[in-house]
Amino acid sequence: MMWLWIILGVLGGLIILFLVGLYIVYKGTFYTPVKGQDDDYLLTGATLEYCDVNIINKMITEMRNIPYEDAYVTSFDKKKLHARVYKNNSDTVCIMFHGYRGTPCRDFSGGAHDMIDAGFNVVLIEERGHGESQGHSITFGVREREDAKSWIKYARETFGEDKRIVLIGISMGGATVLYASDLLKEGDKVISDCPYTTPKEVISNTLKYTLKMNPKIFYPLANLSSILFGHTNLNHMDARDFVKNSKADIMIIHGEKDTLVPQSFSKALKELFPDKIRYESFPTAEHGLSYIMDKERYRSIVNDFLGIK
Repeated sequence: MMWLWIILGVLGGLIILFLVGLYIVYKGTFYTPVKGQDDDYLLTGATLEYCDVNIINKMITEMRNIPYEDAYVTSFDKKKLHARVYKNNSDTVCIMFHGYRGTPCRDFSGGAHDMIDAGFNVVLIEERGHGESQGHSITFGVREREDAKSWIKYARETFGEDKRIVLIGISMGGATVLYASDLLKEGDKVISDCPYTTPKEVISNTLKYTLKMNPKIFYPLANLSSILFGHTNLNHMDARDFVKNSKADIMIIHGEKDTLVPQSFSKALKELFPDKIRYESFPTAEHGLSYIMDKERYRSIVNDFLGIK
């Protein structure tokens, strides 16, 4: 009998250690916010390596200083979500989705400014678990797609059902706008900068090339941690399913030097839907830096796609 209790104790201890390990994975990968996350001026990675920090900080400051109105919606799971809204007399509403642990004023310090200068209405959202938006789990576009649905509804109710909706996203936000593309009408637009096709795809890439870990072993553990602690299964979200059914015009932009989210992800999507997707690549750009690396060309292709004179 004593041996039985010893065996059960050992098994119980192993289960607890396993669950603790999964929670550590969840905290490191999916939990939000983390320290410094909502600091508009917190620049990391490729931005520090390839960009002039003074220029970036100036762009961020200019974006932060543009007057805006606060807007709030309630998500499908009863989270209060926040956005900055810039109203203009326009037939177009741009809804902009920042990246993983990003901020809207940092990630769109140039792009949002351009849309406002073009005279468009702009809804600069804070993803769930970022800024003033409630929530504590990043779901790599799964729940964020449902949040996009709430913001599209807000835009149509606030600005009018007849307004053209333009979804613009970068990185995780770029994937999110592809996931939400089937919610749009004919004549609406999607601009997706450096997206991935599935959460599994981007997490597995990070595991393999950044963390040097076998994704066949460790991705299922990461997804299990998301299921247990974030209540979200990442395995059932694929941009191909939504792009296939979309009526919107779609443009994907990707840097050829992107090491975080390889350009091959976007190119494969373009090859699958050659008649639905306009594809633009930037030869010298790392992840999310196409705008900074060639601002003139970036603005030119966006203006052409949106019909800005």
